[in-house]
Amino acid sequence: MFISYGGEAVKYGNDEGSLLGSLRDECDNCFRSTLGTTFTRDTRFGMPFATAGSLQTIDGQFNGGPLGGKAQFQRYTTELRSYAPLGQFGAGKIGANPIEFVVGLTFRAGAVFGNTGPFFPFQEFALGGTQQGEMLRGYDEFTITPRGFVPSGSINQAQRSSFGRSFLTTTAEVGMRVSQGFYVNAFYDAGNVWDHPREIDPTRLFRGAGVGVALITPLGPLGLDWAYGFDRVNEQGRRDPKWKLHFKLGQLF
Repeated sequence: MFISYGGEAVKYGNDEGSLLGSLRDECDNCFRSTLGTTFTRDTRFGMPFATAGSLQTIDGQFNGGPLGGKAQFQRYTTELRSYAPLGQFGAGKIGANPIEFVVGLTFRAGAVFGNTGPFFPFQEFALGGTQQGEMLRGYDEFTITPRGFVPSGSINQAQRSSFGRSFLTTTAEVGMRVSQGFYVNAFYDAGNVWDHPREIDPTRLFRGAGVGVALITPLGPLGLDWAYGFDRVNEQGRRDPKWKLHFKLGQLF
């Protein structure tokens, strides 16, 4: 169990053409005061690419109220992961590292209650891609919004409508752990983002599937995912599923 306190002061620039620049008049040296608590249970084995065990994490943040600051809201997130071995080969020789096969399931969800105000780009949830917000492979960053898929969305075109106060994502994968620093997998992602927690609907999720490779390098963890977005549409609203290559740098697990 972890308990934390944080104070954050924010001042936005004057680039009116950007999302953050548009908040300049709303947040002149805004201050956010946060009390947080996290409960974590981690029994994963074989890290950094787990082959067995599970992870359960629940995180809560309480902003404003008696703590002060200009934003009053509560933010909750949870993550559940489970791994089970499928088999291995190459373990007969002394000192040999066997190639291991594993199946994994991941569930993530989050909700915000209250008004995040000008802190929304960092405290609410964006969905799509692998670099910003919550991961959903097969789609570009900020293209999955509470109003559906937006073909023109991108990492450089985030808008207020790109963010929601709740999200849900799931992943199923079958992986091959070649070594402690090299991992190959096939995966299936599904998820969505909504304006309000009461709108969460597990039957309405955007889907993506593909293959990926991850490795540990002297520069840190690196990953490549080649994913197919089943529920993409074009500018005319017609179905337009496509492949998308994603590059990941940093935390992969």
